[in-house]
Amino acid sequence: MNSIDIQTLSKDRKRETGNTSQELMANLLHNLPGMAYRCENDSKWSMLFLSEGCFSLTGYSPQELLKNRDLSYNDMIHPDDRALVSEAVRLGVLQNRQFQMEYRIICPSGEIKWVWERGIAVYDDRGNAVFLDGFITDISDLKKNQERLDSLASELLEANLKKDKFLDIIAHDLQNPIYAILSTADFLTQSQDQLNMEQVIDFCSQIHSSAYSISVLLENLVEWSRLQNGSIKLKPQSLKLGQLVSETLRYHHKHIRAKEINFELSVPEGLTLDIDLRTLESILRNLISNAVKYSEHGQSIAINAYIEGESVVLQVLDNGIGMSRQRLKNLFAIDNDLRSLGTALEIGSGLGLILVKKYVDRLSGEITIESKLNKGTKVTVRLPYKCADPTEIQRVKA
Repeated sequence: MNSIDIQTLSKDRKRETGNTSQELMANLLHNLPGMAYRCENDSKWSMLFLSEGCFSLTGYSPQELLKNRDLSYNDMIHPDDRALVSEAVRLGVLQNRQFQMEYRIICPSGEIKWVWERGIAVYDDRGNAVFLDGFITDISDLKKNQERLDSLASELLEANLKKDKFLDIIAHDLQNPIYAILSTADFLTQSQDQLNMEQVIDFCSQIHSSAYSISVLLENLVEWSRLQNGSIKLKPQSLKLGQLVSETLRYHHKHIRAKEINFELSVPEGLTLDIDLRTLESILRNLISNAVKYSEHGQSIAINAYIEGESVVLQVLDNGIGMSRQRLKNLFAIDNDLRSLGTALEIGSGLGLILVKKYVDRLSGEITIESKLNKGTKVTVRLPYKCADPTEIQRVKA
C-alpha cells in the first residue's frame, strides 16, 4: 500500500471515529432521564445548550429557553427556592467544586415539579467562571414517596404515644378496683369475728362490684387487642336481636339487680340480623354496661330497635348522669383521658365506647351519641339490614 492510500485510510478512520463519538454523545443525551445544559454564569443563567430532555422535564422546548428567548430558566424556579439555588451555585463557583441542590420549578401548565441538579463551573485562563455545565432531573415521585414515608413515620410515632398514654390510663383503672378487692378482703379476714352476716354480705358485694369492673375492662382490652392486630374475622350469621339483648341483660343481671335498674324493651320479636355474633355481642354488652354504670339507683333504661329504610336502628337511652360537651367531643379518641366513675364508683375508662365505634365502623354502620349533664344519654347505632325474605321486613315493622 503506498503513502497516499495510508493517508486516505487514516483520514477515513478519523472521520469514522468522529462520527461514532458524535453518535454516542447524541444517544447518551437522548436517553438521559432529564436534561443536560450549558449556560452563562450570569444573573439569569442564560442557556447556551439544552438537551432534548428539556421539554419532558420543564414543558418548554429548548428553543424557548435558549438565550432567554421566551423566558429565562431562573424565571422557572419557584420564587421561594431562587435564593437557595443562587447560593448553592455561588458557593460551588467560589470554591471551584461541584454544586448540588433540590428545588422546585413551575411548568407552563402550572404544575410544580421537584428537581435535582448537579453542575460545575468552567473557568477561563484568568480564573473567571464563564460557563456552568450540569444536569437536572425530575425527583417529584421520589419527593412524594419521601413525604408519604415521613407521614407514615409521624403517624406511627403518634400511634405509639397514644398507645402508651392509653395503657397508662388502663393501668390506673386496674389499680383502684384491685386495691379495693385486696383491702376489703383483708379487712374481712382480720375482722370476721366482729362482723354480722349483713356486714359480710355488704363487703362481699363490694368485692363483687370491683371484680365485675375488672372483668369488663379486661374483656374490652382483649377485644381491643384483637382489633389492633387484625385477628378478628367477621363471620355473619342469622341472629335474633331480641334474644341477644335478653342474653346481654342476663350477663349484667347482678349489676342491674344491685342498682335496681328497670329495663323497658321495645325490640320486635321477629327482627333478625345477618351479622357477626361476637361483634354484635360486644356492641350490646358495652352499650348496656355503660347505661347501667352511669344510671342512678332505681332509674330506668330503654332499649329500642326498629327498621328505618335499609338500616336497623338500635337505641339505648338512660336518664343518668350524662356527659359534658367536651367529653362528647373527644369520646372516641383513645389518647384522651376519659375516665369517669359510675354512680356506684364503677370504673369508666371510655374503652367500651371506642370498641363499639370500631365495631360499628367495621359493619359499615353509624353511631351517634347525644347527652347532657344530669339529663342522661342516648346512643343510636345504625346497622345495614339484610333479610332473606322481603315479607319479613313488613312483618317486623308491623
